[in-house]
Amino acid sequence: MIDHLDEKIIEILRKDSRRPFVDIANQLKVSEGTIRSRVRKLIDDNVIQSFTIKTTGKNVKAIIEIKIDVNVNTAEVAGEISKYEGVSDVFEVTGDEDIIAIIDVNSSPQLNDIIEKIRRFDNVQSTKTRLILKEHVGGE
Repeated sequence: MIDHLDEKIIEILRKDSRRPFVDIANQLKVSEGTIRSRVRKLIDDNVIQSFTIKTTGKNVKAIIEIKIDVNVNTAEVAGEISKYEGVSDVFEVTGDEDIIAIIDVNSSPQLNDIIEKIRRFDNVQSTKTRLILKEHVGGE
């Protein structure tokens, strides 16, 4: 079970997973040892599953909204899409569409290749693609 301090630590690490424990401790007014042990416990309890990096995007970023047939294993389709090169994130969502894929590629033809691959799934009814014009990252 995570408490308020754990939530604050996670919030800080989401914005900058390389942030030194000493800085986090100073910000939260606790000892560095407290931060270190809390982070270790969050990792051991699988609350923190990985530390990732964000890089500057490539030339073309897009969101593909995917609608699939009813009674289809959405997780299976989403899992296959997540394996495509250029797909950075895949989410199962509520609403008219069932899956959202975030794409980060070097060119429009690469984006189109991914869209065409997705449309080849037997259970995909439709796709909608939105180009990302500008990204605003939380906490920056």
